[in-house]
Amino acid sequence: MNFKDFFDQKNFILFDGAVGTQTYIKGISKGHCYDELNISMPEVVLEIHHEYIKSGVNVITTNTFGANRFILEEFFSLGQKAKEINYYGARLAKRAAKKDVFVAGSVGPISRPLGREKKIPTQETAQIFQEQIEALLEGSVDLLLFETFADLDELLLGIQTAKKLDSNIFIIAEMSFPNNGLTLFGKNPYEVSLILDKTGAEVLGSNCGIGPQSVFQAVKKMGSVTAKALSAMPNAGLAQFVQGRFIYPSNPDYFAKYGKKFLDAGVKVLGGCCGTTPEHILALSQILEGLCPRKRKIITMEVAEKKVVLKEEKITSNLKLLLEKKGVIALEVDPPRDSDFDKILKQLEPFAKNVDVFNVADSPMARPRMSPISTGRLLKESLGKEIIVHYTCRDRNILGIQSDLLGASALGLENFLALGGDPPSIGDYPFATGVYDLTSEGLVEMMSALNRGRDILGNPVGKQTQFFIGVGMGIGFEEAQEIEKAKSKLQKGAHYIITQPIFDVDASCLTLQSFQKKGFLVIPSVLPLVSFRNAEYLHYEVPGIVIPEDLRKRMEQKKGKEAEKEGVSITKDIIAQLKPCSNGILLMPPLGKYYLLEDILS
Repeated sequence: MNFKDFFDQKNFILFDGAVGTQTYIKGISKGHCYDELNISMPEVVLEIHHEYIKSGVNVITTNTFGANRFILEEFFSLGQKAKEINYYGARLAKRAAKKDVFVAGSVGPISRPLGREKKIPTQETAQIFQEQIEALLEGSVDLLLFETFADLDELLLGIQTAKKLDSNIFIIAEMSFPNNGLTLFGKNPYEVSLILDKTGAEVLGSNCGIGPQSVFQAVKKMGSVTAKALSAMPNAGLAQFVQGRFIYPSNPDYFAKYGKKFLDAGVKVLGGCCGTTPEHILALSQILEGLCPRKRKIITMEVAEKKVVLKEEKITSNLKLLLEKKGVIALEVDPPRDSDFDKILKQLEPFAKNVDVFNVADSPMARPRMSPISTGRLLKESLGKEIIVHYTCRDRNILGIQSDLLGASALGLENFLALGGDPPSIGDYPFATGVYDLTSEGLVEMMSALNRGRDILGNPVGKQTQFFIGVGMGIGFEEAQEIEKAKSKLQKGAHYIITQPIFDVDASCLTLQSFQKKGFLVIPSVLPLVSFRNAEYLHYEVPGIVIPEDLRKRMEQKKGKEAEKEGVSITKDIIAQLKPCSNGILLMPPLGKYYLLEDILS
């Protein structure tokens, strides 16, 4: 019997639960590629399939959720094995199923929202789907399960690709609604269901989410506007990280009771997602025995075309006005290594009358310091000057970044420099984990979206922010590449550029003027040299800094305080030459030697 005939004859269809959770329970760490186990540890995958078959399922799913070329290559460098992993995933499931149960080929999303800066063209996405689905079909799966999709357009493309490969293949299409009952991109279950209803998918539904309650609400809404069969495969609940391991609620009885609610809502296909185990599925099988789904009442509804309204960006920063007038003097500040703010305040107070802006770094060289947001707020309160806050992607995930930015906006901090951040490996805690959920370009996109009243996924956030967004740029080292990166960031919402320290003025001015002609504001950085050793280090060991030979020779001829005076003299010459091709100057006192600024600022 083929699956379509079996489906038509059964009251309800019971799927298995989480394959990844069971793999994790068996001691395979999160760092391993679970899909690759189809090749390297097939006995583990077979054991999981057998455990679910014993729990009374009608269908088991292949261990191929993330087994597409893009994810395998980007995360595990296994892209060339995509076909092999999917084929053996299908064959392992068929071997376990024998003639007792059916096998669904698991197909997950290709893209990960914000997970990578690389944007995959539609044609390439279709090719990636095709490669995975062809291998699953070659491995003789009975149906396809598209699960945990966040992007409706991507799901539609996956269904279309599958039907082109096999017009008769049975398809279950599931979206996830974790965003207060919406997809990550803000689509509601009614809209999703109405659109999926017009595809070749035989069953529509929802999986993953927060737990049974959220999936129940989603499928009820989906079922009210489509006559197609429904599926529901919720998580066991919210996971907790306890003593180094992810733990889900142990709730098979509660999970099974929700199975009855799903049938009452007209759901025909049931199963489990993250955190569910054979115990959950067994409890579901036992409580549902002899029951059948209720008939649903379908209402007529049309998909209204939604127009995303972006608020007009409103930049109120006084720094913008100062830069447009030119002549701004900014001073870079490293926050204190402890909580003693008064110490840094005493160092900076003598220069406050000659400085327009304090530029607050974010744990430079990956060494822990006071938060730049806290330091910036305290400086603004104490000195009444404009503040630029450096903000890096190194230490925070997307949630933390957005929370910090909203908090900074509420504190009245508007000027930011979006940076990637020095990797933890070079700092005091080399064993610390760098997050890098976003690149600096992605950070610019997020801040620009918040300025227009949206998060980076396009969801409304209410009150818009007013960030004046800066980006960094190197000059002299891989300059062409640096310029292209800066241009891309400016196109995505940045407003001004701060360069790395400049020593070769003639070459740099041409670059700076090219940006100014396009209406962008530029702030070159100037770093006083203090010794010949310092000059050599910067030139040969710090990427992005080029010191001409004649300047290095000038420093070689001086020692001690004479070398510092020579460095100050060079700095003053550079500032004078840069003024016509810049909107301001950023002074970077080396090694905390603020006294060098006295002559420069006098």
